[in-house]
Amino acid sequence: MNLRKTLGVGALAAGGMALAVRYGRARRRHAAQRAVRWFAVTVQAEPDELRGASRPQALAELARHGLRITPAPGGRGSEVTVRATDEQTREQLRAVKQLLETGEVLRMDGQPEGHRTALGRIMLPAARRLMRAGAR
Repeated sequence: MNLRKTLGVGALAAGGMALAVRYGRARRRHAAQRAVRWFAVTVQAEPDELRGASRPQALAELARHGLRITPAPGGRGSEVTVRATDEQTREQLRAVKQLLETGEVLRMDGQPEGHRTALGRIMLPAARRLMRAGAR
């Protein structure tokens, strides 16, 4: 009788371990899928201008991330969508939009911040985090 109890407890423990391992794998797989996002911008250009060999070099570089070019709703140009996991790809997409629409990419690097008030110093880390995240 004691052997049956031991075997029963052992079977339950093995089953529990198998469930825990399976749950952990599924959770990691789901987290990896969530990390990939699609970023989109609307560009004032026809979809045919952005496809094929005639597309700009900056747009061709984004193609390695997964690129979709579709007509924008309401005939407002094209919707360029890039699949990305990092913020750098999102910045590259914004730069491509500026390049296609204005012919140049505006940079805001090295702008002076001026004098910070006490409240401004407290809010600075949160404001920087929001600026990096961008509008969603």
